[in-house]
Amino acid sequence: MEMNEILTLVQGGKNISVEFKKSTKDITKDVYETVGSFSNREGGHIFLGIKDDGVVLGIDPDEISRIRSEFVATINNSSKCYPPLFLPIETIMIGGKQVLHIYVPVCAQVCRINGRIYDRNEDSDIDITNNSDAVYQAYARKQGTYFVNKVTGFGIDTLRPDVIERARKLSRIRRNDHPWLAMSDEGILRSEG
Repeated sequence: MEMNEILTLVQGGKNISVEFKKSTKDITKDVYETVGSFSNREGGHIFLGIKDDGVVLGIDPDEISRIRSEFVATINNSSKCYPPLFLPIETIMIGGKQVLHIYVPVCAQVCRINGRIYDRNEDSDIDITNNSDAVYQAYARKQGTYFVNKVTGFGIDTLRPDVIERARKLSRIRRNDHPWLAMSDEGILRSEG
């Protein structure tokens, strides 16, 4: 993502698809709730190192590597996040301070965080686990976007490798460190659901 796009998101403040988390030394628990909300709703951007009011605090430089590792380990632990998610996390500079940016796409399945289902309403993450109507609506949204469009009966060997390579090249134009550049063809397909 281009820096001007990131700054526009940050300046626009928190909303249905943008969330700020202080997390200057540790990941706050509610970061994962936001991951679940975004993946269950429309996707979104999480910025670690920014207060709710948009003030950029930055992340302690000595903690960035640990925070990144902890985040990736948690979202790939199926007992904490189901289904496990592949989410790129990038370090960016805003106002001379290091901030972590996480893009969460819409998941093809209803995502659970620590066994709970979260959904996004305005700039809030709502636990809908015990609200049968809201849970039903979440599953219905997933069926409408995933199962109707799902193609079956084909293996990876039936896909054109040149198209996947073209997607990889286009991602390189957008970002030199795009995660697809280091992934196998199957890894790219799995990361996109």
